[in-house]
Amino acid sequence: MDSRKLIESCLAGCTEAQREAIRHPAGPLLVLAGPGSGKTRVITRRIACLVASGCRPDDIVAITFTNKAAGEMRRRVEALGVASGAWISTFHSFCARMLRVHGRSVGLKPSFTIYDDADSVSAVKRAMQELEIAQSLFQPSYVAKAISGAKNRLLGPEQMRESSGPPEITTVARIFERYEKLLRAANAVDFDDLLLFMVRLLQDAPETSEQLRRRFLHVLVDEYQDTNHAQYLIARGLAAGLGNICVTGDPDQSIYGWRGADLNNILQFEQDYPNAKVVRLEQNYRSTKIILRAADRLITNNLARKPKSLWTENAEGEPVRLFRLEDERQEADAVAADMARLFRDAGFVPRDVAVFYRLNAQSRVLESSLRAEGIPYTIVAGTEFFQRKEIKDLLAYLRLLDNPADDVSAERVANVPARRIGDLSVKRLKEWGSARGLSLLDAFARAEEAGTKGTALQGVAEFRRTLDELRAMPRTPVAKIVERLLEAIGYERYLASATDQGRERIENVRELVNAAAEYDEAEPEGNLLGFLEQAALISDTDRWDAERGGVTLMTLHAAKGLEFPAVYVVGLEDGLLPLKRDDGDHDLEEERRLFFVGLTRAKRLATLSFAETRARYGKREFTKPSQFLDELPAEIEAAQPAESFGAAARSPFRGARAKRLFGRMGASPEPRRVRRSENEEIVYDSDYPAADGLSAAIHAAAPFKPGDNIVHPTYGRGKVLSLSGYGDDLRATVRFPSVGVKCLILRLARMRKV
Repeated sequence: MDSRKLIESCLAGCTEAQREAIRHPAGPLLVLAGPGSGKTRVITRRIACLVASGCRPDDIVAITFTNKAAGEMRRRVEALGVASGAWISTFHSFCARMLRVHGRSVGLKPSFTIYDDADSVSAVKRAMQELEIAQSLFQPSYVAKAISGAKNRLLGPEQMRESSGPPEITTVARIFERYEKLLRAANAVDFDDLLLFMVRLLQDAPETSEQLRRRFLHVLVDEYQDTNHAQYLIARGLAAGLGNICVTGDPDQSIYGWRGADLNNILQFEQDYPNAKVVRLEQNYRSTKIILRAADRLITNNLARKPKSLWTENAEGEPVRLFRLEDERQEADAVAADMARLFRDAGFVPRDVAVFYRLNAQSRVLESSLRAEGIPYTIVAGTEFFQRKEIKDLLAYLRLLDNPADDVSAERVANVPARRIGDLSVKRLKEWGSARGLSLLDAFARAEEAGTKGTALQGVAEFRRTLDELRAMPRTPVAKIVERLLEAIGYERYLASATDQGRERIENVRELVNAAAEYDEAEPEGNLLGFLEQAALISDTDRWDAERGGVTLMTLHAAKGLEFPAVYVVGLEDGLLPLKRDDGDHDLEEERRLFFVGLTRAKRLATLSFAETRARYGKREFTKPSQFLDELPAEIEAAQPAESFGAAARSPFRGARAKRLFGRMGASPEPRRVRRSENEEIVYDSDYPAADGLSAAIHAAAPFKPGDNIVHPTYGRGKVLSLSGYGDDLRATVRFPSVGVKCLILRLARMRKV
């Protein structure tokens, strides 16, 4: 395709604002892109337009935050007729590639291993053991998080020690210092190091940094609102020569402050680049008008933002619905039952639907309810595939083939499968080798000299022979290496005999072979090191397949960048969304942005829900509806979970603001204490207000009705005041002359009408 036709193709079907961003010739450009506004279209067509204007593909670097997004960008650019060659990847992948080539300038060997979060925690544990610091005093995961936070701010152990902080900061800094020494000795880097060493490369290696600035004539950064300080410096450093930096993002979708993202990076872009061009993408192509109005009204309550006016030409659509339920079990049941009606009556299929929640723990009751309804589902961001024990075992073996200095991997698999090398033997060899500046594998090579005897010495010799055999085999294709590894160590036999979930784990192992084969096909010039790098930097969101066919369950954070015809956001309660941490801290504006992200994933139908009570740390607590509900427009609809989607008969509460939807909330005296009796009857120690009409439609089949006289085997005679809940959770509030008012689960209460 000639240049003129390519440019015409890039501009076809675009709005004036999109064209302005695509055609911007040079210099800094800020694209403020609202949700569903065609941001990816603008980025990919801008890349193609730059190529059509004479820029070579490999002169362009485009950086985003997920492998999935990077892959989609590459596909779209190639579909426009642009030859492959542009550097389109995540920050971490880009830095890893640069450091493989130029890392010696900052003290890194090209074959370095990338430690994931679990590996980093293991290295922290080892550092603490060497310093004789008890894990009962400092949790390794806490220390690893503190180290990561320091690195995100470009602080080393000494700067951490000098910084203001809690009294234990000095001890954490000592661990940090030893941790760094262990990583350098193992020729390993953690996720944060990839960014940190890249910053050092740009700042402390002038010849290399100048070479990179001359090479990359245009720098594009997606989701700029999610960049941390190190990523900000990398983008700024790469573009320091010509100043051709284009960033796209939306301050209203900045939801990663807890992991170091700095919202000011995008808010202050025009201060960093005074001659910057600003383009606003405000037309939404995804959601209905009513969903967009709700989201827009919500987010205007934030102060740290750049004003936008979101609009759409899409249909008005169905009202945003709100369910109020009694507890998390009823909430899950209501969501599952409502989904079943969507599938039966409204033409939706399971893959059209997603449920978003604030915390992973909320998925448990949802899974149970979906199974009860026979609805297939997929969980995103549960136990990530590459974090499963059996997968990490095999990856540890593979890492040792390229990097024998990797002590974390050597210690993990020295006795997997069992070779009679006990923990005590490994500990002694580790200490013996450490005293002599040796890696663990080097210590294994001198095990007899180190005093190892008997079956442990035989096991060490067997382990070393296995690694030697694997190193001697051809290094490509990667799938063959994995297959040979499985055969050499008899890993499937080990899983079948040694674990209760052997079959499932064997299937996971075979999926690793498939992943290696996919890598071989996608990267004909790739190698084992490249595969290990990809495995270290991939996430479950990257592996999630929208075509699997089930309902998607995920946290609101994981939902970023996705869209679904129908969305449920559950748990809209103060303390949960917005989340209030145990230390009382929370960022209200970021929590509001998180809810905004969830709402704007919905294309046709958005349903919200909250529960009046929720279990927390084994206790049942009363909740308050989220303050965000009162920030939504008046057209939000208080819906009955039992009514069919699109039914003509609407809730009598339609048109009221969320705070007034359910008059009982906050108006009646709250019970002082809730406890459970031995037969699981819920007992309230003060009057429980009668339920309103929310669940009336599903109470017609109940064995009792308000006003009925009943007899209970323990409490004697009483009168039914009201019914609430439904299904197995159907409850009756009953006044007993002998003990007062009690709320009883009917399937357990053993009551009869008199």
